[in-house]
Amino acid sequence: MEKFLEEIADILEVEPEDITMDTNFRTDISDWSSMMGFSILVLLEDDYDARLSVEDFMKCETISDLYNATLK
Repeated sequence: MEKFLEEIADILEVEPEDITMDTNFRTDISDWSSMMGFSILVLLEDDYDARLSVEDFMKCETISDLYNATLK
């Protein structure tokens, strides 16, 4: 889980210690962009073999939601 947080932090351009699994990646990150969202989808597919539809991705609010999506 620590590696996952580090990878998400890299995409969100924040320090890993500045986010938690409860961080809402859209509202808690001031510079959130759709490009970050796309990068997260690519990370999930390439590194975790988890394919999320845009609809399922839009249902995710927290980093924990993203992490749990990789476990399905």
